[in-house]
Parts: sequence; structure tokens; C-alpha cells
Amino acid sequence: MEKHVIFRIIRYIFFEDYIAKLICLAIGTGLWFYVEFARVTQTTFNVPIDYVKKPANLYLKQGQARFIKVTVRGRDEFLKFSTSGIKAEVNLTNARSGEAAYPVSFDKGQLPERVELASRPETITVGLEKGSSRTIPVHVVTSGNTDAGWRVLKMTASPAEIEIDGPEALVASLQALDTEPVDLEGIARSFTRKVNLRIPDQIVTDKIRNVTVKVELIQKTFSEEAQFDQIPLRVQNLDVALDAALSDKQVQIRVQGESAAVKKLKISDFYAFVNAEDTRYNANTGRILPYATESGVTVKARIIAGGKKVQIISITPDKINIRFSVKPDYAKKPAADGGN
Repeated sequence: MEKHVIFRIIRYIFFEDYIAKLICLAIGTGLWFYVEFARVTQTTFNVPIDYVKKPANLYLKQGQARFIKVTVRGRDEFLKFSTSGIKAEVNLTNARSGEAAYPVSFDKGQLPERVELASRPETITVGLEKGSSRTIPVHVVTSGNTDAGWRVLKMTASPAEIEIDGPEALVASLQALDTEPVDLEGIARSFTRKVNLRIPDQIVTDKIRNVTVKVELIQKTFSEEAQFDQIPLRVQNLDVALDAALSDKQVQIRVQGESAAVKKLKISDFYAFVNAEDTRYNANTGRILPYATESGVTVKARIIAGGKKVQIISITPDKINIRFSVKPDYAKKPAADGGN
């Protein structure tokens, strides 16, 4: 009897209306798969790159990738996480100058639980170049206008030049290091202050991050201003045994004065010069003392005509470099050979 009952139960479960039951089973299984897996999606986000173990004599070329794309997979509610702090690394051990593919490392442990890494680049092309150094001037940047009764006479930065190190192409392209803007709005007196430098990425300035800027103002007491270009630059008090090569052979002079006197001025009315009295040739040693090259020599100028009705308010450049050399007739001759 019991066997008969068991048989009927099995027959009912597996054979009676089996088509309907299979349909229900398929629907139920489908619903379960939908609940469990249908909400699994993918999302892609940018991950910043850290270039590590780069040789000290190499620099990244401009325009190198800063991010890689990482794709992750998971259910919608698990994909809503902060990507802050997640990063990838590119190991540049034994790297050489030029472009090459380097491995990308990404620690999956940075991802939250129940979020899987779907894809990410295995390598990335990196361009490296040799470094170089160079000394460039500091350019003082300003903003705003001075008080109406005053104008800028002169702006100087100390140090005026800074040695920079960095990628060869970038170093070659820089003509000057800019300062952060110095605010002149409404200023009616001269002042001195420390100003930060705008230092491009990858440029090293030996820990110099700011300069001392001195802004000198002059009161507008005259009605007319004018600028004269290509004023010849002369060397005063040059030792007769020396020649002098100037980094700038001409200067620009700006004047202020009474209108009639300013309008009469010509280039020939100016005398611009540098003083070389401290540099001398020693005939006994054949050496130039104290140095064969002098840097940052002050440029001076005066107006031959015009009197007190006109004054010089700026000279550009205000400092130059001079390279001295001995004239052939004065060069120390080598000692004659005492032998026959």
C-alpha cells in the first residue's frame, strides 16, 4: 500500500502536467538569475598614474599620460564607491631615453568587496628624455595700475637669474621664470616684497621657490614720455690690452620731461655705457683679472643735451654680461726654448 502511495506521489510530481511544471520551473529559474545577475553591470573610470623608480638623469617628456582607464564589474549598488586614493603605478626601473612600453601595476585590493576588476591596460608607452640645466632671468609679472600721479620707474627681482634643471626640450623652451602677479593697484610708493615663482612641472630650481621683488615708483612731474631704441652701448675705461664682447650691444632708454625738450631728443643725444675699470690684463701671468667674464654689469646712461628738462627713467637691459679677451699684440708669448 505504501509503495502504491509513493508511486502516485512520484507520478504526480514528475509526470502529471509536467509541461506546465517545466514552464514554471523555467520562469522561476529565470527570475532567480535576474535577481542575482541581471543587475551586474560594468563601469569605467580614470585612475591616476604614479611613475616610480625613474632614473635621476631622465625626465618625462611633455604630454605624457596622467591616467589609465580601469573597468570594473559588479551589482549597481556596489559600484557606487569613491575612487579617491585609487592609483596605478608605472615602474621605470632601467628606463632609457626615448619611447618604450612599460608595465602598469594595479592592486586589485584597492577595490571594494564584491567589485571585480574587468579590464585595465597591461602596459603604457612612456617618452623619456635626458635632462639639462640653464640659467634664465626672472620676469616680474604685475597686475593693476599705480596711483594716477605715479608710474613704475624700475622693477627688479633678487635673485635676477635662476639656474633651472629639467627635461631638455622644456628647459630650452623657457625664456624666463614668471613670478606670481605683483599687485600695483593704487600704489603710490616704492616697496619690496617676497613673491612666489611660477615653476612649471618637472622644473627644479634648487629649492628656490620665491624671489624678492623691488618696485620703484617715480612721480609724474612732467607731461611727456618717450622711448628711444637701439642706443649704442660703449665700454668705458677698458684696458688697452683687452677687447670686450658685450651680451647686448644696444639698449632701450625711456625718458620723461617737458614736452618740447623730449621731442627734440635724438639717439645721438644719449650716451650709454658700462664701466670696465675693475678688469685688467696682467702681462706677467698672461691672465685677465679678476675674471675673463663679468656677469650683471650695470648699464648707465646720460643725456648729452636736454639739461634738467628731461630725465632718464629706465634703461633696458639694465645689466649685461661682458667677455674679455686679450688682444693678439699683448698676448703673453711662450718662453723661448733655451736649447739649440
